[in-house]
Amino acid sequence: MMQDGILKAISSDGTIRAVIATTTNLVAEARKRHNLSFTATAALGRAMTGASLLASFVTKQGQVALKFQGNGPLGAVMVDANPKGTVRGYVENPQVELPLNSLGNFDVGTAVGNTGYLHVIIDRGFGMPHQSTVELETGEIAEDINRYLVDSEQTGSIVIIGTHITSEGVEAAGGLIVQLLPDANEDTVCQLENNVSTFGTFTFLMRQGMGIEEILSRILQGFDVRPITEVLPLSFQCKCSKARFVEALKVLDKDSLLSMANEDGQAEGRCEFCNNTYQVDKDCLIELSDKPLAD
Repeated sequence: MMQDGILKAISSDGTIRAVIATTTNLVAEARKRHNLSFTATAALGRAMTGASLLASFVTKQGQVALKFQGNGPLGAVMVDANPKGTVRGYVENPQVELPLNSLGNFDVGTAVGNTGYLHVIIDRGFGMPHQSTVELETGEIAEDINRYLVDSEQTGSIVIIGTHITSEGVEAAGGLIVQLLPDANEDTVCQLENNVSTFGTFTFLMRQGMGIEEILSRILQGFDVRPITEVLPLSFQCKCSKARFVEALKVLDKDSLLSMANEDGQAEGRCEFCNNTYQVDKDCLIELSDKPLAD
């Protein structure tokens, strides 16, 4: 299977910029870790792809976090990604399965819900993180990310994200964002609209064997596009660890720690983002209970 990757590019005339990513492997990893249904895989896969694309656009360090909180049965869809190429995420109700929609696609819009909010937190690695909230428009992930971009940056954008899943697993996943820059004119818009109308679907092109540069050239046909980065590998990667779990236990009072040690014989924690579990044994809990709380 082709390695996941992300690439940024700009047109030579300075009218558009783009970022494109393939995410098949990381979506497959998320599906396995969380035991996701088909519908949940499609939703979380699109959200993780979208977060990866946004992270490369809006920050050189730090991270971007997205929370889709709609009125659908999936509940919250949480993802975060950083420009170094790592992404993680989870859905509140991973076993939700819905019939295909009228187009024969996974009904992510109904699963997420079209009433609610998309919360976006951008941490640039310095200063206070910036948080924005927009109302969900369709729950279809790409359309709601596009609405966020239009509202927050006041610029025209194209957001295309897809996941193709069969009984054999995740066969293709990826997406792209194209944004108009200040020098864009009506001809630029018309050319992009024509390209989109003949583009097809992202995952179909992937399954035809097209690589990331070929797909980018197709959506930006008629433009002299120049990559401004190498293809950066993407992967599902979490920041959790046993050491972090132990640090979290340190905020508990002595009685709580001793209660876990004597009644349960251990403490166990599970990371929502990656589903890893961590265990701390009785001796470690007793040792933690003897340490004074930090000021």
